[in-house]
Amino acid sequence: MDTSVYLARLLGPLLAIAGVGILISPNAYLAMARGMMNDAPLIYLATIMGLLGGLAIVQAHNLWVADWRIIVTLLGWVTVIESAVWLLFPSEMRRFWTPLLSETLLLASAVIVLVTAAILCFFGYVANTRTGDLS
Repeated sequence: MDTSVYLARLLGPLLAIAGVGILISPNAYLAMARGMMNDAPLIYLATIMGLLGGLAIVQAHNLWVADWRIIVTLLGWVTVIESAVWLLFPSEMRRFWTPLLSETLLLASAVIVLVTAAILCFFGYVANTRTGDLS
């Protein structure tokens, strides 16, 4: 199985579960996000984990191509950049994001996450089995 398909199969379900979770319990996710903004050690830990995950994706999949695989590459780079900015400027990032924590923005982001998840799951599972590769 190629790296793009592997990462699509890994990230697609993860994003789908997160997106559905937000739609099912938006208030719980909003409370978690607001609580996290007041917990510097948790922000640090989450940022380090995000940077590690983003770097792993970029190292394994830095493909700048004009097809669905660009989504995987962009997810990796956005995660690396956002995590680096959080590590370098945590107070500024907290000041930027705290006022944006609203149910409307959260639900809009859930839709974007679910669309991304659907694309990745399609190309990771459905389109891949049509080509005869069942790995």
